[in-house]
Amino acid sequence: MNTNTSARRRPGRRVAVAAGLVLALGLGAAAQASAAAPRTAGGKTGASAPSTAVSDPGGPLSGRQMIRVLKSLLPRGGKISGEQSQEGYAALVWDDGHGQSMIGVNAQHDMGDVLEGRMGCEGEYIECQALTLADGTQVKRAKRASEKGGSAVVWLVDTLHPDGRRVIVQEVNSSAEGGPVTRPKPPLTLDRLQTIALDSRWAG
Repeated sequence: MNTNTSARRRPGRRVAVAAGLVLALGLGAAAQASAAAPRTAGGKTGASAPSTAVSDPGGPLSGRQMIRVLKSLLPRGGKISGEQSQEGYAALVWDDGHGQSMIGVNAQHDMGDVLEGRMGCEGEYIECQALTLADGTQVKRAKRASEKGGSAVVWLVDTLHPDGRRVIVQEVNSSAEGGPVTRPKPPLTLDRLQTIALDSRWAG
């Protein structure tokens, strides 16, 4: 898989909005913030990884549907608490026995124009990788420091489909991004987050 990678050793608290949204925010705030973000040059390269996206998306999922899909995509055996959701947004606290982690997903439609040129790795990241899948879906895989201070870290995958549908999945090694660290690192790999983000069920 060819990628365009940009890494920073010193994590910063301010990152490009295209990296995703703070887990505590809902759909409206995330979309508004994305529209106000400065333009950045996004790296795009060819890749052969498959995507499960569909070409004819339906309407936004309800909060209940968002939670149901998110739960179904998490590894089995974890303890779930602290659920919150609204249309197009869901978050929960998941504990695999090694500490709690807040995991959230945000699904948006018609974001192609808003995010044009903004799916690259501009900004302050611990790690960042931007790539384009064979079907044209742009994917950003990143790790950054918490924007709410403290020592927590956020791992995220931000996807933008050719039809303008955007799905962001992120996790933090805490029960809340601004809370105390509950485990050394978030529980899911970036590969697992990418699989979750690319699941066709987010299309509605």
